[in-house]
Amino acid sequence: MALKIKQLFKKFPYNDVMRIKYLILFLSLWLLAAAPPVPFVGQVVAVQQGDTLTVQSGDRAYKVRLLDIDAPELDQPFGKEARRFTEKMALGFTVRVDVRMTDRFGRRIGTVIIEDGRILNEELVHAGLAWYYRASPYQNPRMQKLEQGAYASRLGLWLQDKPLPPWEFRRESHIPAVPASTAEVDYDRIFHYGLIGSFTRKTFRWPECRLYRVRRPKKAMIFHSLEQARQLGFRPAKDCPK
Repeated sequence: MALKIKQLFKKFPYNDVMRIKYLILFLSLWLLAAAPPVPFVGQVVAVQQGDTLTVQSGDRAYKVRLLDIDAPELDQPFGKEARRFTEKMALGFTVRVDVRMTDRFGRRIGTVIIEDGRILNEELVHAGLAWYYRASPYQNPRMQKLEQGAYASRLGLWLQDKPLPPWEFRRESHIPAVPASTAEVDYDRIFHYGLIGSFTRKTFRWPECRLYRVRRPKKAMIFHSLEQARQLGFRPAKDCPK
């Protein structure tokens, strides 16, 4: 990276001082782009559904999608109840958003901490108004325990005999293309991409791989993009497209 930047600036018809100034500017922009998302504080000004809200921070409004959970869609049973729950907990209040990633729609995917210190993501699952969304390579034991507790107590959506998870409710007939990077991910459709990895083999496959349906690991790790799988040290299986 440093060599490429050095070669780039040799082409600029400026003196050494100007080259240094531009080099500092380019490096600053590159570091800013490479930095992980940072938390922000703001007021919740709208709630679209149980797991999606808008937070106003300064002069910017951010659409926030709650991490690790999936609330029923509005036209599913308990969808409107989940939205009312989030409105009661957060609408009009100041919250902190710990951002994990930004998806293709510009939504900040993260954890929302309300004024009394409780975590909105967890409260929805605890109340039986959202599923624990296992769309991550690693499990969240606390979220898993909260979901099991709501299920055992038959709270909210668990009153139904066979509640339909929202990711299945949203599923389309065609399989979407696997995102190359985080910026291309639709967080609501991570399961639909079918990008799975084997922890023991340190390899991953997706539906276009020839042996995808034959060699499925017993405990598959779920990735949201090819970039994430590679960053975690996994490599494509030999039967996958180059």
